[in-house]
Amino acid sequence: MAQTQIADLITPEVYLNYMQEDYPERNRLLRSGIVVPPPENVQSQMNAGGTVINMPFWDDLGRGEPDIMSDDPNTSATPDKVTADKDQAVKHFWHKSWSSMDVAGMVATGRAKDPVQQILSRMATWWESAEQGALIASTKGVFADNAANDSDDMTYSIYSDVVSGSITAANRISGAAVRRARVTMGDYMDEFAAIAVHSAVYVNMADNDEIEFIKPSDATEIAMFQGMEVVVDDRMPVTAGSNSPAYTCYLFGRGAFAFADGAGADLVAFETDREPAVGNGGGQDTVHTRRHALLHPRGVKFTSGSVAALSPSWAELENATNWDRVYNRKNIRLAQLVVNA
Repeated sequence: MAQTQIADLITPEVYLNYMQEDYPERNRLLRSGIVVPPPENVQSQMNAGGTVINMPFWDDLGRGEPDIMSDDPNTSATPDKVTADKDQAVKHFWHKSWSSMDVAGMVATGRAKDPVQQILSRMATWWESAEQGALIASTKGVFADNAANDSDDMTYSIYSDVVSGSITAANRISGAAVRRARVTMGDYMDEFAAIAVHSAVYVNMADNDEIEFIKPSDATEIAMFQGMEVVVDDRMPVTAGSNSPAYTCYLFGRGAFAFADGAGADLVAFETDREPAVGNGGGQDTVHTRRHALLHPRGVKFTSGSVAALSPSWAELENATNWDRVYNRKNIRLAQLVVNA
């Protein structure tokens, strides 16, 4: 006997293509210039075996004063050497599914498939939010490692744990404070492309009248601060204090993260199933989506020091023991600013 199933309503391949094309365009951080594709040899490893990708690199030649030549045949120059190191990225294996009971749709709107259509219409937005969440978690882990092992040299803080009534402008975000955070990158300070802040911090920026709004011809209005795109996300770290919380802002440079999608031929990235007997015969549809991705802060090795499953959770991405900086600080295009709000 014929029955209408979710496969009769959508073509999985067509919908998957739509989702893959749609979500990056709307992700504020992904399109702000901070995320770039990895080198071709890294991309090619996405569909190979293993859970990590090794990325060896040559260190730059050390800086210093040149030798002074001499006519003394008994003296010889002492050559320096070039050294190498290794960056390492982790592969993410992600899945998300949603299900809907036919009866729920009938009760809600009179149409059994309406909940499924709602799921399909919001899947791309869900994945864009998940990717931004993973990026924020990774950034938090990078700075946790920086505090533990590199003297916190990527952070500038004006936070003070005072009662809320005692917070002054000196403790809140300002142009001067952002410049101090930028200069932790030294003479590479102009490389920053975006600043991510909590909404409570954004209000202070707006009150200071330091935000400029631009409207590209092919996009919605964009908030800019010191030439950086402003991304407001309430998942930005807020740390409770004895008297007032500390708000963390992240500054991202161009190409701070590498992103690759490893949806190879063997990955069933989108599929559905139908359980007609569930709900005492009412029927249930389930939509499955899978992602195989790389989202890596360039120059900070993922050590897998504390990972329980095939790939890390957000909590494990935030763990300092899973990260180790291998690039020179100036080549890590990240900075952190901690403020009151």
